[in-house]
Amino acid sequence: MKRNRHTITRALRSGLVGALLVCVTAITVGCGMLRRSDPADQNSEHPSLADAETPSQQEQTRSDPETRIDPQTMRLRTGLIMNVTVLVGGAVEIAEENKRVSDSGTIALPLLGPIKAEGHTLDSIGKLLTALYGRYFVEPQVMVDLVHDDTREGVAPWGYVTVLGRVKKPGRVPIPATRDLTVSRAIQHAGGFDTSARSNAIRVTRQNADGTQTGRDIDLQAVGARGEVDQDILLQSEDVVFVPERIF
Repeated sequence: MKRNRHTITRALRSGLVGALLVCVTAITVGCGMLRRSDPADQNSEHPSLADAETPSQQEQTRSDPETRIDPQTMRLRTGLIMNVTVLVGGAVEIAEENKRVSDSGTIALPLLGPIKAEGHTLDSIGKLLTALYGRYFVEPQVMVDLVHDDTREGVAPWGYVTVLGRVKKPGRVPIPATRDLTVSRAIQHAGGFDTSARSNAIRVTRQNADGTQTGRDIDLQAVGARGEVDQDILLQSEDVVFVPERIF
């Protein structure tokens, strides 16, 4: 009986030790899992997306609002299209739509005939037309609005860039009023890369004011692979973007 009692005691002690070991192991593993899932530790090793600067934020940082063109200060030139409306006593007397500035820099309007528009701003042409129509109407109100022309033969109010080479739709791409047209966006507007396009050696050629040209090679692969957004430069009017063919 004593031997059986000792045997039972040793078995109980062994069971208790084993259970304690299992509990200690479970607690240790659980603490390790809690520590790995601690948000503070995650933030210290891997910054959250909220802390990272998104491409759109980077573009807004690079796009200085002061460089954006105000249509009211832009000079009219050949090819631009405008709407001219004359109000007298709140009623529309003249409504001329889609009046394109001719090669001679003029627009033809009722009662006035050809009027020199080239070189004027929208504000100055409005004041000129108000004075001229004042000869025929009492206190006329003249409104002049610029019309954006998306047709191939049209001239973009803020200029355009030319995209050539291995793109699906080579040709002119109009610059938006925000002046935030980058190399990648210009290529997207040109239908994207064509087959065998070499995206890491895109050539951008710029016309300088003194008649000379400067060129720069753009690596758009670095933009996507390494986040080098400075490679995706802002384009200016009359820039030429050339996408070469990849050599196998």
